[in-house]
Amino acid sequence: MRRYILIAGWVVILGLSAALPLSAIFHGLVRVGGAVAITPHERAAPLIAFRARVNAPGGTRSVVVVAGGTVTVGGTIRQDIVALGGRVYLRPDTVVDADVLAIAGTIYRAPRVRLNAQLGGPVRQWNGRTRPAGTDLAATLATSTRIGLAAGLALLLIGTVLTIVFPWQVVLISSTLRAQPLKSVAAGGLCLLTFLFLVVPLGLSLAGLPFALLLSGAGTLAWLFGITACGVVLGRVLARGAVSLVWASAAGLVVLALGMTVPVIGPLVVTIAGLGGAGALAVALLSRSRPLAPRI
Repeated sequence: MRRYILIAGWVVILGLSAALPLSAIFHGLVRVGGAVAITPHERAAPLIAFRARVNAPGGTRSVVVVAGGTVTVGGTIRQDIVALGGRVYLRPDTVVDADVLAIAGTIYRAPRVRLNAQLGGPVRQWNGRTRPAGTDLAATLATSTRIGLAAGLALLLIGTVLTIVFPWQVVLISSTLRAQPLKSVAAGGLCLLTFLFLVVPLGLSLAGLPFALLLSGAGTLAWLFGITACGVVLGRVLARGAVSLVWASAAGLVVLALGMTVPVIGPLVVTIAGLGGAGALAVALLSRSRPLAPRI
């Protein structure tokens, strides 16, 4: 009976939280596809666009985040612009007073662009008129590989520290993940869905920003514990025998760090693995029976 009440509670939470992103879409804060024109004197709220073509010829005074699309901007950039897997075009005579970041994308800089902030990502020269027909695949892959390697080494360091400082928590999560992999992955996907429905809309408002930051920190910590537990499970599979917890964690995290160097696929697989570990944490905390404790 308690399990059904818990499932009903999750459904209610998802239903209520779904109203927040829908409200954001109706208010124009989130756009999907098509062309989006930004007038700096009218828009002060953040903009999140998916697969859209954002055009701001007069500059921006709000944060713009575009996933899988393009941003063409002129005038003065007063707030940060982030492109995930897309392109940013800086028109001639643009004044960049805020950071412009392109993750797995490219920034095209026209002549006479004045920089008072940072450009993050591959930067290419642009004549300001003709759009480049294609992308430099080799340069994009090289950049993705370097970013993946740096992220993988950071995960290796953080995971090793978590294993040494919090060994019982890592044992608990890895044991649950190994005993109930499907349930752990399903729970991780459900947690991710709830997280996105709650954090993204809360982050768009000043009153909800502290709660969004708190939830983001908790979610990141859960994911880090989850990826560490995945490293333990993977390390013990590779060892094919009884090994110490630290050795198993280090060996598995090295493999995951190397996997991060594979563009697109590597980070996606590692992210899913971390979600499975985070789901195992949720399953372990909600389960009435404790998982079997492996040998440390």
